[in-house]
Amino acid sequence: MSDQNHRNVWIAVALVAVVQSAALAWMVAGRVALLKQGREMTVEVIPFDPRDLFRGEYVVLGYSFSGTGDTTLPAGTKRGDRLYATLKPGEGTKWDFVSVSTAYPVNIDAGHAVLSGTASDVWPNQEQGTVKGRIRYGIETYYVPEGEGHGLEQQVRDHKIDAVLAVNSSGQAAIKALVVDGKRIHEEALF
Repeated sequence: MSDQNHRNVWIAVALVAVVQSAALAWMVAGRVALLKQGREMTVEVIPFDPRDLFRGEYVVLGYSFSGTGDTTLPAGTKRGDRLYATLKPGEGTKWDFVSVSTAYPVNIDAGHAVLSGTASDVWPNQEQGTVKGRIRYGIETYYVPEGEGHGLEQQVRDHKIDAVLAVNSSGQAAIKALVVDGKRIHEEALF
């Protein structure tokens, strides 16, 4: 192999490494920006059911605004469609569902929040001519240190846990921390 070809191979390898590193940095920076700059919402958690073979123990979290499958979705909604749910503060740490749309709402009331999610479990309601389903926001699982999942699951069942969310201006949300009896636990690390 000539020196020129050898040098070209090293340049190609270096270029691939730079592109991969940039892509990884972009993903990490997006998550860090969301957690640092996103609007903070503390929300009531409802019980659900934990273990991921590759990522370890986790707690499955449900929210009153996720719906139980009876949420009316925009006409023509299919599974996997992007939706925007408008929420308003309710009693305590509970947030109540206001509306859902296929586009980010233009005018929302002060104090309301918009979460971006994906339609799941979608089915037509023949009687009313509407579409019903659930919305997943990407905040339904929270990974915890080994051995802590079962204790947290019990606290979720006993309605003792709230989640602190970071929500950015496009409606993307991430779990920032869990709160038990008013005290933050399991604060999400930025890196």
